[in-house]
Amino acid sequence: MQQYRRKDRGSAGLVSATGVMKTMQNRFAGEYRMQPPRRLIQRLRIGFFSACLLSLIACGGTESDFESVESPDGKHILIVTVTVPSLPHALHRVNTYIETRDSGIRQKLLESPLANDGVPFTAKNIGVRWTSATTALVCLRPTDLADHGVRIDVSGTPSAELKPGC
Repeated sequence: MQQYRRKDRGSAGLVSATGVMKTMQNRFAGEYRMQPPRRLIQRLRIGFFSACLLSLIACGGTESDFESVESPDGKHILIVTVTVPSLPHALHRVNTYIETRDSGIRQKLLESPLANDGVPFTAKNIGVRWTSATTALVCLRPTDLADHGVRIDVSGTPSAELKPGC
């Protein structure tokens, strides 16, 4: 195979007919790695800002206390709040908190994935009661959806779980 010497000094010295393509491919590949494609950067920017916007919309809203009920032994207070979303067609949320009388700190137990169907929350939609000194029940009854309940247990570490029915 015959080899040629290039006249310009910036290029490689001796190259063969097949070596020219490899040198050109490597040179372009090196430039490609140093400067990422603009489309990729643009897509990443759009994805990042879309995710930020979606999280702001999903998390936005005004939370207000709905009802507070003291336990029979007076050691705990069960607090139910309703979050009204900032967007008109977004779903309302029901949150349950427990507060120990001595600490005065609210501990969030559950943010329900349940939502009402456009009907405002009233005492007919949400029922809050203590069933014993350490167990409470929050009944969520949206008008068109099935009843669901939140069972709360404060013996030991406070916990809450969603249950079908009430």
